[in-house]
Amino acid sequence: MLEVLRDRGVTSDLSPKQTVGRLSRLMADPERYARLARAAASEPPRVRAMLGALGERAGAPSHAVGELRASLNPLSRFDFGVLEVLPNARDWQAK
Repeated sequence: MLEVLRDRGVTSDLSPKQTVGRLSRLMADPERYARLARAAASEPPRVRAMLGALGERAGAPSHAVGELRASLNPLSRFDFGVLEVLPNARDWQAK
């Protein structure tokens, strides 16, 4: 899943909206999201931002989402690729 985020979702065979929907459903599992959030600590900021946006949309635990947000430089902007269709992408510093 982190690889899909690293590639900005371009490897998905689904449309951007379908890709976001599928990822959001997967992020709705709190245990899965917590594991991904821990693993994302060593990922580039862009990946952490996309994971945070997906988790926030999916209702992930606020502490995990908050840690991802705190790890980002508030002045940076990121290319979300096909995930730019996320309704909260701008809140997570998408270009």
